[in-house]
Amino acid sequence: MAPPPYERPGVAPPDSHSNLLGHVASAVMHSVINRISAVVSQAEILKTRRFPPEELSRRADAIIKAALEGATLARRLSDYGQAAAAPAMSLVDLDALIAARLDDRRGRAPPGVELVEDLRARAVFLGDPERLAIMLDCLIDNAFEALAGDGRGGVVTVSTTLDPLGWLELDVRDDGPGMAPDVMQQVLEPFFTTKPDHHGLGLLLARSLWRRHRGAFSIDAPPGGGVLVRLTRPSADS
Repeated sequence: MAPPPYERPGVAPPDSHSNLLGHVASAVMHSVINRISAVVSQAEILKTRRFPPEELSRRADAIIKAALEGATLARRLSDYGQAAAAPAMSLVDLDALIAARLDDRRGRAPPGVELVEDLRARAVFLGDPERLAIMLDCLIDNAFEALAGDGRGGVVTVSTTLDPLGWLELDVRDDGPGMAPDVMQQVLEPFFTTKPDHHGLGLLLARSLWRRHRGAFSIDAPPGGGVLVRLTRPSADS
């Protein structure tokens, strides 16, 4: 069997899934605890001091914001934990699964962003359709966000093919601004994000789910050259 291609040079092998989930859980809990502390601190201040109405409103808004952020983080951890549970495996026609998923995602594309497909692999393998759909959503949303943040619109292309060795290639490509080298180095770190309203779990979760399907995962994102996420694996199970 051919060795897994396209692994990004210099990147250490991922932790086991249990270790990865533990690392993410620790980071999430740290963030949640910080927000709980902010809620308690603001509430104690409100209890011990008198404030004019506008200051009272500002501090109440800060409490609400911290509580909502904490709840969102906890919910995302719950979703991540469910996605990391033992998969329900069945035969998956990847091209058919992708086509159905893209029909749903097109209606959620940002203004000026087009979602297109080029599906040629005709690969069928043992997998978990629900987890693969989550993985696709993570990758497509990441591409949508890159193009929406750039403000110029663009195209997200999802394609499948077989390489010369018979391996399946699944590519998710956008024609956006790419990534700066320092961003590229950290893009698969838990909670790394360049967007203040995001929590940096999408690509990490997508990689974890694909590797549970015997797959290899790589990212190529030269500045100004868009982002290519390439996922590979045997085209069928032997």
